[in-house]
Amino acid sequence: MKIFKLNKEDPVQVGSVVRYKDSNNNKKVGEVCSILGDGASEKYELIMYDKRLKPIMSADSKFKRKTVKSDRCKLIDENFKFNITDNFELGDVICKSSGFIKRYGIIVGFIHPDGLYTTSYEHGYNGVDLLECVEIHKRGLQRKRDVLGKVKRFTTSKSNIKCCEVDLWNRTGPKIVTK
Repeated sequence: MKIFKLNKEDPVQVGSVVRYKDSNNNKKVGEVCSILGDGASEKYELIMYDKRLKPIMSADSKFKRKTVKSDRCKLIDENFKFNITDNFELGDVICKSSGFIKRYGIIVGFIHPDGLYTTSYEHGYNGVDLLECVEIHKRGLQRKRDVLGKVKRFTTSKSNIKCCEVDLWNRTGPKIVTK
């Protein structure tokens, strides 16, 4: 769990982001969606966040919620930013640079280097898996194809990789912007 700057002066309100300890004393993050009770018996109903700090959804597309006692929660400063590094998701646009050569791609899968079962699909990128990508052009974002017309793919590790943003409103068409 990343270390966040805590805010000890302001009260917790609906919409506040808090760090809490679950029943196993693990630190987790959630967003307060309602306050139940008052005084010593005050509890917060939280929308649970995963390790990537995104809301966890159940199979029926509803947010997973948890009720936690107020004394187990600490308010996170409102000016914090989710600073997530080395976390990749399916569909992320990446740039791999090796020397002067840059390759752009979209992540389409995770592969364990030893051929074992990967947990990156269920729990988020684990930092060990290789990233399987479809190679794309920087301008226009079309998939690159080989001589036979098959889509070009490449597999890479997390070294020399940067996540990119896509500028859809560029005057010359969609374009990849490196962060």
